[in-house]
Amino acid sequence: MSAVITATALVEKVREIVAATPDATTPTTVEHPHGDRYVVRDADGRWQGSRLIGRALLDLGADPELLAEHDAYALSAAATVMHFVRFGVWGQDLLWLNIVQSHEGKGRRWADALDVADLRIRGVAGSRL
Repeated sequence: MSAVITATALVEKVREIVAATPDATTPTTVEHPHGDRYVVRDADGRWQGSRLIGRALLDLGADPELLAEHDAYALSAAATVMHFVRFGVWGQDLLWLNIVQSHEGKGRRWADALDVADLRIRGVAGSRL
């Protein structure tokens, strides 16, 4: 069973992951061996986050099996967030996460993806801009 995850906790966790490795990038959808999947199995068969939102959801206690099952049908970050976040899902958080995911998916530095999202969507938890 998945843990109870709030929108604020998800945004903060994404920010925490990016703060630890701001220059990291994720391969584009075309380059990534798993496409847009949020979670994948590593060489030892353990679940790991493939993209920022997947990493953050796993860190916050989302059930990896449910996340992998949902992954097959997800059309956007918003759809995934609405499925796994139980409280505090505000439109601005969903837009912010979609922008982060969009820029991450274009191969941008993670810190740049956050900066673009912060510029476009004001008032999201932890915004530096």
